Amino acid sequence: MCPVKALCIKGRPRDSKRESAIAEASISLIQEVGYERCTIEAIAHKAGVSKATIYRRWKNKAEVIVHAISHHAFSQTPSIDTGNLRDDLVELLLAKVKVLKGPDGAVIASIMSAANTDSELAKAIPHSVRDGESQVHKVILERAIERGDISPNANLELLAEITPAIMTYRIFMSQQPVNRKFIESLVDDVLIPSAQKIATNK
Repeated sequence: MCPVKALCIKGRPRDSKRESAIAEASISLIQEVGYERCTIEAIAHKAGVSKATIYRRWKNKAEVIVHAISHHAFSQTPSIDTGNLRDDLVELLLAKVKVLKGPDGAVIASIMSAANTDSELAKAIPHSVRDGESQVHKVILERAIERGDISPNANLELLAEITPAIMTYRIFMSQQPVNRKFIESLVDDVLIPSAQKIATNK
């Protein structure tokens, strides 16, 4: 046994139920009032915890929100494996569009807008939501390489960034239609040809 108990305790273990409550409260508040008006005090009140509880885990609102959206359902991209690259990409994009056009789309739009003026949020997002989404695209592309569908020299990082950028711009910025016909055209005319031509810069 440790002779000095206080020195042996590295810190209070995290309470997953509290973290879930904080995450749910954060998402709910953004849906209700938007990112700007969603405060740590409001999150704490809605989650039934103290502000100190939140600050023990995260240093600012941006970190709280990024944690919340990283663990929310719309950030959990489904596992897709149809056996060929084209159908994998089409099904993946259809799933993402369904989310972006649903109730959670307003949350994503609010966060993206806020990131333009909130430097802490802008720095945090690439290391959570975007990385997670890009990883799913990379898995699909890596399988395509193993099957010989695309070149092993394809730049997976660049290809994984292309799709989310196009989809979010079209839905939130230009507000143009994003239906199955558009998605199939994007896959056939842009993504697959790019995968066959884009070589790594390394």
